[in-house]
Amino acid sequence: MLSQYISETDPYILFNGLLDTLLGVTQSEYGFIGEVFHQTDGTPYVLSYATTNIAWSEETKQLYEANKSKGMIFSRLDSLYGAVLKSGQPVISNQPLTDSRSCGLPVGHPPLNSFLGLPFYGSGKLLGMVGIANRKNGYQTELADSLHPFLMACGSLIEAYRNNVQHQNLTKQLYKYERRLVELNGTSVLGTGYEFDHASRAVLKNGQPVLLTKKETSLFELMVRHKNLPVRHEKILDHVWPDVVVEEASVRALMRRLRKKLPDLSIRTISGVGYILSV
Repeated sequence: MLSQYISETDPYILFNGLLDTLLGVTQSEYGFIGEVFHQTDGTPYVLSYATTNIAWSEETKQLYEANKSKGMIFSRLDSLYGAVLKSGQPVISNQPLTDSRSCGLPVGHPPLNSFLGLPFYGSGKLLGMVGIANRKNGYQTELADSLHPFLMACGSLIEAYRNNVQHQNLTKQLYKYERRLVELNGTSVLGTGYEFDHASRAVLKNGQPVLLTKKETSLFELMVRHKNLPVRHEKILDHVWPDVVVEEASVRALMRRLRKKLPDLSIRTISGVGYILSV
């Protein structure tokens, strides 16, 4: 699990594989793995990174398809998984229909014959939980205890993912501050003899102006402001053609002309995303 994180940091991909493994190991029918967050009033809820598709109607099928890539929200505290969130302790229920902690099932929901909910921690904090259901002979404390290494690894992955997100946010902030400082200083030095003067919006090559059209200048200014960061097609369309609806082909044609006039600069295409000016 941890070695896979090195090459794949998307939690939705990571935890879907882990959920399949967990269901197989425990011989369970369905379940979820998610991260714990808190509402503004401190109430905990789970954002799932992996959820078994148990849609039982067209409405729930559409709900699952709409949320599988961004996570399902589990927020009912009057439920078996809610008992895990409230107590921070494992919850075993082999008679869910008569369990006082259960809120029942929606009409049409597949049977819930047994349930095991397990929290996982990191740095002493509740980070997430797993919930699995319908093991043939029910769940026992011994099985829950045997999954401790699995839960530790889940906690480590969530911590690593949170640290990665924090690092990315700090990096973006740093880029913003750097760009702001450059703009205040007036000139961006782009390498290979190129400079961009923000005040006059002039492009210089070895001190000599490079003649660009108004739209070419607008596109290049946007690329300079976001140097070393991907600039999406949508952002370019909004910036260069704010009041006109044009096709992405117009962006490609404009970029071709810009590259031809600035041949020594590296403006790379990111397939399906946009472009990046590497400095």
